[in-house]
Amino acid sequence: MAEARPNFKYMDVARGLALSLVIISHANGLNLYLIFYYIQIFFIISGYVYRPGRSYGENIKKKAVRLLVPYFGYSALLWTFYAIIRRNADEVLHSLFGVLYSRFYFYKVGLREDPVSLLDIANGAMWYLTAFFVTALLFHLIVDKCLANWKITVAWSVALLLISMGLNELPILLPWSLDIVGVTTVLMLIGAWMRKVEFFEKKENFWMVAGMLLIYLGTATFNGYLNTSVRIYGKFDSLSVPFYMIVSVSGSVLCIWVSKWIQNLKIGKLLAYLGTHSMELICVHMVVLEVFEIVAMRLFDVHAFAGIAMVLYQAVRITVAVLTSLFAGWIIALLKQKLIPKKAQ
Repeated sequence: MAEARPNFKYMDVARGLALSLVIISHANGLNLYLIFYYIQIFFIISGYVYRPGRSYGENIKKKAVRLLVPYFGYSALLWTFYAIIRRNADEVLHSLFGVLYSRFYFYKVGLREDPVSLLDIANGAMWYLTAFFVTALLFHLIVDKCLANWKITVAWSVALLLISMGLNELPILLPWSLDIVGVTTVLMLIGAWMRKVEFFEKKENFWMVAGMLLIYLGTATFNGYLNTSVRIYGKFDSLSVPFYMIVSVSGSVLCIWVSKWIQNLKIGKLLAYLGTHSMELICVHMVVLEVFEIVAMRLFDVHAFAGIAMVLYQAVRITVAVLTSLFAGWIIALLKQKLIPKKAQ
């Protein structure tokens, strides 16, 4: 999740909007048409804000610091927390394996009655961090050559999508999302090309928006349920990969357009703020949601909530998760400032 440049304020808004959908979905679920693209958009945005000029080593070092340090840092905290409160030795080792493997399930969904959950310490959203890192390894290796020639981009994209379709036949989900790197790299390349042609700097019109909405709704309905984290591309399995790409791109474009429209409103500024604090929100919100639910169920009959009561309950739960995540990020940043010399930061 590369940081947007100042003139890409609406990209921070888009990140914040997508993150809000992620958190709401994890708390209470959402209409599927609102979330079919909400992970893929981060790869497109990162490709869009890509800045050439750094060496490959510099780019990967930056991504390692940005992604892997928080992944293992927050994972260690969560693993320790759950080991203390309710884990026996087998569960502790299983959770540790999940952290190292970094996949939500071990087996592909639908092949076994139990796909074997791995990210079971409220770290289910953190698979994205390792997935993004391995995607960056490939993206930064080929992006400059691809941007220099659209034919090279097409060749790489076709090859990567075909490889993704082949890897989708595996009965297991590969560690660190290696089996979906093809599609996520293509999404980043699409984002980079959008920046090159200044796609989002151009003024969209009614027919563009209406057409994109029809493409998104039509393809999403035709393709069916998808879930990037567990390699579900749609109801046609491997053959759904092309439709998955259409849904991902069209949904992301719509989300970014909406973000452009609201970027100067108060809600847009709030979402932009959330977008610039994506790391702590990704890593912390699930444990807060879970702990809040446990405490609430001891105090109230949560299952009896309905209508406005349930809406208010989930609104409070989500708000607490967001604020706690931001506070955790602030504490960690403060500790980093105090404990790490400025030259090393």
